[in-house]
Amino acid sequence: MENNIIESWNKNALEWIKVIDNADIESRKFTNRAIWDLIGNSPAIKILDVGCGEGWLTRSLGTMGKSVVGLDAIPKLLENAEKKGDGTYYQMSYEDIILGKPIPEAPYDAAVFNFCLYQREGLSQLLKQVKKALSENGYIAIQTLHPYFLLQNDLEYKSQWINDSWKGLPGNFTDGHSWYARTFESWMSVIKKAGLQLHQLQEVTNDNNKPLSVIFILSE
Repeated sequence: MENNIIESWNKNALEWIKVIDNADIESRKFTNRAIWDLIGNSPAIKILDVGCGEGWLTRSLGTMGKSVVGLDAIPKLLENAEKKGDGTYYQMSYEDIILGKPIPEAPYDAAVFNFCLYQREGLSQLLKQVKKALSENGYIAIQTLHPYFLLQNDLEYKSQWINDSWKGLPGNFTDGHSWYARTFESWMSVIKKAGLQLHQLQEVTNDNNKPLSVIFILSE
């Protein structure tokens, strides 16, 4: 499954960069601000941005005095991130992390996954390995689509595969990969299996109070 995800992102990286640069995704004005405020205003100084993409969050947190390192598996996204400003980036896949490849420049005060967790299997193992790269009081932040997404799209409220990750987004994307949508119960199970506890939960809504995303703050 991870190979399919990486293939899809390799094919669509330049289109994604264009969509992000043009701020074409309306919901991101709410979700970007939410994760930026939460991480930026926390006491954590050294941050690991996992699945950093073209690096917008890495750069944004850097303007708040944070020391941020970005990880991603997609070369074109990392090249673009490096062109856009200061920042330290490494090419590394989730499989690399799960298999125990050392995360560069650890330990970190916090690690963030911002809309970049698509898999069903292996998620608890991924979080376990990232946890090892944190300092004693470090935390993991995950922002993901709110489970309300399922009801909003007339789907049963149960964890399930969604066929096309690009569906509904502006842009000329092709060959979308599947992603696994989780209920709150499923997320709690993943967190428990990773040996983590839910420290904080924030629901992000739009101007009409419709849920867009949820942010989990996890620690030991």
